[in-house]
Amino acid sequence: MNAQAPSTRRVPHLNWANAFTFLRVLLVPVFAWLLLAREPSQPIWAAVVFACAAATDGFDGYVARRWDLVSGFGQFLDPLADKLLVGTALIALALDGRLPWWAVGVILFREFAVGVGLRIWLARRGRALPASRAAKIKTGLQILAVLLLTMLSPGHPFALAVLYAAVALTAISALSYMSDLSRGRGAVEWR
Repeated sequence: MNAQAPSTRRVPHLNWANAFTFLRVLLVPVFAWLLLAREPSQPIWAAVVFACAAATDGFDGYVARRWDLVSGFGQFLDPLADKLLVGTALIALALDGRLPWWAVGVILFREFAVGVGLRIWLARRGRALPASRAAKIKTGLQILAVLLLTMLSPGHPFALAVLYAAVALTAISALSYMSDLSRGRGAVEWR
């Protein structure tokens, strides 16, 4: 009997899960424009747009798993969209004087070193780096921090406490990825 190797199912790049990810990317400039518009009601609208964009993060993952649309491309694109959303929001908030630039620097360095650079390096080798549990919690804390920093007054202690927790978890998740990869864990085949 001739046993054949199971075929790998190819998932098209253009699918419903990735459409929600693209929507998140499209909402990024809308958030930045609303936050920096300086009208009294704009921070609230910016927070609403940001919350809608952030909600697509959970929804795209649900759709991908529910309808078996998980792909290396989606595993690459989803975290990149998160980085763009959170990074743009942090820069806009810093420009508005709502958080310190050093926090933006720490988060952006990690997000682009690990979240973009490392993922591109792995993608060129046919590998993808799915988000770890620590990275998902980190993204959740970053999203919460952005929402609080957008809605509350500049320098609000609770908003800053959540931001500092997000900064700490951002660094911890980077170390976790590096540790996993050095042990040969974490990256998966691109499909």
